[in-house]
Amino acid sequence: MIAIYCRQSVDKKDSISIGQQEAACKRLTGTEENCLVFSDKGFTGANTHRPGFEKMMREIKKGRIAKVIVYKVDRISRSLLDFVGIYSLFEKYQVEFVSCSEQFDTSTAMGKATLQIIMVFAELERNMIQKRVKDNFYDRAKKGLYLAGVAPFGYCKVPITVDGIHTHCLAPDQEHPEKLSSVRWMYESCLLHKSLGQIARELNVQGMMTNRSKPFTSVSVSRILRNTVYVRADADVYHYLKEKGAVIQQPVEDFTGVYGCTVYGTRKQKTTQKFTDLHGENVQLNHHEGLISSADWLAVQHELDQHKPVSNSGKGRNTWLTGLTKCRFCGRGVTVVNGQRNGKRYLNCGGRKEHLCPGRSHPMTFDEIEEAVKNDLLQTLRSFAFTPAVHPRVVTAEENHLKIRLIRNREEIEKLMEKLADAGKTLMTYIRERIQQLDAENKEISAELNRQSDEQPTEDVGQLRKRLMDWDELAFDEKKRIAQAFLSSVIVGDGEIEVVYQ
Repeated sequence: MIAIYCRQSVDKKDSISIGQQEAACKRLTGTEENCLVFSDKGFTGANTHRPGFEKMMREIKKGRIAKVIVYKVDRISRSLLDFVGIYSLFEKYQVEFVSCSEQFDTSTAMGKATLQIIMVFAELERNMIQKRVKDNFYDRAKKGLYLAGVAPFGYCKVPITVDGIHTHCLAPDQEHPEKLSSVRWMYESCLLHKSLGQIARELNVQGMMTNRSKPFTSVSVSRILRNTVYVRADADVYHYLKEKGAVIQQPVEDFTGVYGCTVYGTRKQKTTQKFTDLHGENVQLNHHEGLISSADWLAVQHELDQHKPVSNSGKGRNTWLTGLTKCRFCGRGVTVVNGQRNGKRYLNCGGRKEHLCPGRSHPMTFDEIEEAVKNDLLQTLRSFAFTPAVHPRVVTAEENHLKIRLIRNREEIEKLMEKLADAGKTLMTYIRERIQQLDAENKEISAELNRQSDEQPTEDVGQLRKRLMDWDELAFDEKKRIAQAFLSSVIVGDGEIEVVYQ
């Protein structure tokens, strides 16, 4: 049986279609009988993960194919290493290999050498294509053009022409205004210290779906809150991204607090989540306006940066007092017994297993402990002197201009400091004078910025206290964070509970 294999990765005007390849191969055989056609459209030749190709290889291993015909050698593979393995299998099963375009006889040494030379150039061409694609990708990114993929949640793609190139840019999705409202609500909820899981659950209850038509998770919420496309990037954002290790393509003067930006680059050999570690990544301002003020976006970033797992809690899903409850008699930790009896959560003292605890005459449950601690905690919170928190505010254009000057001066000082090591005596004098001048200017700028930020709106302490009082409506993770923040330990005795505060 003769097998014809055809592959076309991209449907372009100058590419040979699947049908044209098949017709050329059949002309070579002189007959259309006893021919099995295997084809893969939209698959690269860089690897062998192609359904049509894999099916043909299975038929070869069954001994049903005696000859394989292709239009060109690179149709079967563009990798020299892969092709050596493929051709070795052909020889093992005594399968003849024929190319319509490249005439060679693989039964001779010269024919085999010619085939290997052809494969070397096929692999070279593949590498050149990859480089062109990569260069084009980075060129588009530097122009602020939309790169690829599904638009971020709350945005849609709209046609735009930049430097004569017909492409797309992002714009707020006006057809689905509820998405725009949801994005703003996510940022507001994070600033109110709601957990990512709680935000995701509330979005799912509302029936909201991601742009990929999937339910929200804490990961998808985190990606939206971290994404730079939503921020109206200004000098503060520039400084934050720079500190994160990003390579920023535009000068700080372009960060006027209007446009969002894109993070792009290779993430190979990286285990960190996207947007959390930007070393080696590029940042480019786009043509779309951001949705979130820089102050709110940065406040959310700092909030997320501080999120850490609760220590000594294991899974910690049985009680929000995980890691805090201690036994009065032996000092060991008290945990929830695995499983429930009669719908109640009983105590498990770590000292009893080692015969260090005499036990209790009055059995208690974690439900009783949680209720007692909750009442004591809420009573304390009613009289707790909360320090008013500074609420993020919109940075004015004047403030942003001052911050741009501040960053520019600092960058110039850094460059001048690098030149000091190789400078002569005269040049060193000029460099030091310039550094002193820039430093003096920065002190004046900082003083002006401090003056403008003296009166900042603060978070309503009453609203914060009211929210904490509404304990039963809080998410499990939020209760755990509050307990960890205020409590040092909960001492459990024989029917007695002592709450120790930080």
